[in-house]
Amino acid sequence: MRSALAVLALGLLAGCSAYRLGGPAPAFNRLEIGTVRNATSRAGTHAVLQQKLAESFAADPRIKLGPGGAKLAVEVTQYRREGLTTKPNDAYVYTSFRATFVVRCSLTTADGRVLFRNRDFSATATLQATGDAAAEERSLDGPLFADIAAQVREAATTAW
Repeated sequence: MRSALAVLALGLLAGCSAYRLGGPAPAFNRLEIGTVRNATSRAGTHAVLQQKLAESFAADPRIKLGPGGAKLAVEVTQYRREGLTTKPNDAYVYTSFRATFVVRCSLTTADGRVLFRNRDFSATATLQATGDAAAEERSLDGPLFADIAAQVREAATTAW
C-alpha cells in the first residue's frame, strides 16, 4: 500500500512538472499592436480599444509588448445600435438599446506566418438609458472593448 501511494505521488509530481503558469507557450513571445484603425462613424473608439488590447496582452506573463515579434493589425469595422421595444406601439420611443462592436484583426508572426487574417471579434451590451443617453452609451465602450481584447488575446495565445 505504501509503495502504491509513493508511486502515485511520484507520478503526480512528474506530471505537474511540465505545468507552466499561463498555459502552453504561444507561437510568439513579443507582440507589437499596430495603431487601431476606425472605419466607423463613432469617433474615439480606436483609442479605447488600443488601451484595452495593451492591458489584456500585458496581463499575460508569456507575452512582452513591443516591436520585434508578431504584429497585430486591428480595425473597428462596425458599430451597431439597435432600439429594443417591448410593446408593439412603442417603435418610435425606444428606452432600451443593444450596442454591438465588431473588430477585425490579423496576426502575423515575425517570420511571416499568418496565425489569423481578417478574423472578426464582437461584443454586445444592452443599455437602458436613465439620464444622458449619449454619455451612458459611450460608457459601454470600455467594457465592450475589454471583452473583445480578451477574445483577441485568447485567439492569439492559444496553442496552434
